[in-house]
Amino acid sequence: MEMNYEKWHDGVGYDLAALRDVTDTERDTLVRVLGERLLSSPDWRDVEALGAIGTHDALEALRGAMECVDAKTRMYLEEQLMEMGEPSNLEDAIINALRRTTMGTGFSQALDRAEWNPSPRIQETLVDLALNGDDKQRIHCAALALYLGGKSDAAFDWNHRPFFLRFSDADRNVQVEAYRELCRRLGVESKL
Repeated sequence: MEMNYEKWHDGVGYDLAALRDVTDTERDTLVRVLGERLLSSPDWRDVEALGAIGTHDALEALRGAMECVDAKTRMYLEEQLMEMGEPSNLEDAIINALRRTTMGTGFSQALDRAEWNPSPRIQETLVDLALNGDDKQRIHCAALALYLGGKSDAAFDWNHRPFFLRFSDADRNVQVEAYRELCRRLGVESKL
């Protein structure tokens, strides 16, 4: 569980292979420590480690943190439960994270998961945020919506960059017209 700046920055998790060598007593202690950390300072590493432990108590720690964690960690938690074959609601967690996070607090991770899980509700949320999100949300949601709608070649297709930048224009009328054009390109009804 030792973490330094480099591991944190590079997204390196805990040493999960070391879990194979712990005793049952140590495993119980780890579940308690990880569960407490998940409640006090939510982090995907704790979610991943509890999932790797996979005991009944580890699963209960994950479930117990469900309503206490931030939107970013909630996505990881729902994803971990799904990987464990447990009931989860990843779609709602992604939508919640798209709406409640910013670039520094989990929005880019929410975009990744939206790309990997392109349900109709997630696509509808992306189109909505292309109009109603903040400057960065509008640009990136428009770009991903265009990609998921089969109208561009990448999640942020640089060939469409001038179009995407219209979503962050200082003039709201330019933003609205860009939204209308996005809806036309996707063949969806504008919600203006």
